Amino acid sequence: MAKIIGLKAMNTLVSHMEGVRAAVHEEAEEGGRRAKANLASARTSTKWHKIHGPDHLTKVEVEQGEVDSFFSLIAPNPMAIEFGHAPSGVFGPGGEMGHIQTKAPHGLYILTHAAMLSGLNFVPATGRSGKG
Repeated sequence: MAKIIGLKAMNTLVSHMEGVRAAVHEEAEEGGRRAKANLASARTSTKWHKIHGPDHLTKVEVEQGEVDSFFSLIAPNPMAIEFGHAPSGVFGPGGEMGHIQTKAPHGLYILTHAAMLSGLNFVPATGRSGKG
């Protein structure tokens, strides 16, 4: 007779099976490689220059936990890089860079594309879609 167990128990059982942790970590490593390539591509294709701080503070890291593995964007504000952000106020009336007409940057979706989730519709905090 088969025994039925819940989803949490099944996740625990499978995540501790031999070879699963290594396979999950290899998938995260592959995602990390794609994310690093996406970041490098964004750097070479941008026409913008940083106005504050040193260049290239952003990096991709892959970590392995007890059962899970992760690839992450490490930066002073990774959410703004991934999903875009509203205007900072640096440009515009009273801003330290003077009144220069600009628009808020779109997200780069470095991790989203690396995780191959780009078919999903994300709406960032700016309320604008990532397309365009």
